[in-house]
Amino acid sequence: MTSVEDVITLNVGGTMYTTTRSTLSKETDTLLANIASGSLSEDEQANVVTLPDGTLFVDRDGPLFAYVLHFLRTDKLSLPEQFREVARLKDEADFYRLERFSTLLSNASSISPRPRTANGYNTITSGAETGGYITLGYRGTFAFGRDGQADVKFRKLHRILVCGRATLCREVFADTLNESRDPGGPDDGERYTSRLYLKHQCLERACDLMAEKGFKLVATCCSGANGLAAANHPILTSNMGNINQTELMNHRNCGDYEEQRWAHYTEYVFFREPQSGYITPTSREL
Repeated sequence: MTSVEDVITLNVGGTMYTTTRSTLSKETDTLLANIASGSLSEDEQANVVTLPDGTLFVDRDGPLFAYVLHFLRTDKLSLPEQFREVARLKDEADFYRLERFSTLLSNASSISPRPRTANGYNTITSGAETGGYITLGYRGTFAFGRDGQADVKFRKLHRILVCGRATLCREVFADTLNESRDPGGPDDGERYTSRLYLKHQCLERACDLMAEKGFKLVATCCSGANGLAAANHPILTSNMGNINQTELMNHRNCGDYEEQRWAHYTEYVFFREPQSGYITPTSREL
């Protein structure tokens, strides 16, 4: 159990931090380890001032010290996406004599930024999940029995369409994706397409796969025939004056008319947050 004496308060460039002496001592033979143990050399004492309330003041970059402290707590290099102050943070690591942290930062600064697609998200890389939108669309009908609407038999999907970035669609659906209508090629890059479809007609299976891959439903829309028959349907092309009530009902309840009347097109829009190469530490972790 950590005692009160083990808690230490640092004022780094005007930013207050509270941690433990054991955390500061994670890396041996460093300025922070010496601060924790109270065994500062004469040169080190010039950089550390003890304030009247016992707080230790260090005249360095306050906000960047959060990443130093996070490294000591987790033993991980965790930086926000598109972090642009690696060189400055490395200066802080060198000042505190955190050699491992400095080496990790040197490696991070040597990695060139990954190219970004037209929608601003990172392109696909091995072992990383990319973000973006995928839309599933389908045209469906309901098959009816002799009693019309009161006897709905089943829902029929003609085809589940897949719209989105080709590489992302392949990543999610793999072998279940049919690319015969838009085969593309190995050099198709980050093109977008609306001509892909699935090899099965099970909507629930497709949605389960989207959920497993980390996608969330963000929007949906549906359009239908609004209860109207096709323009060339016999009930509209006939002379209405010659049709009695019984014949009208027979036309209305016929299979072709009911299927046309209840045909609909639906789209589901899914989105997945892009996963960056770095982890953004939370305020609690800092």
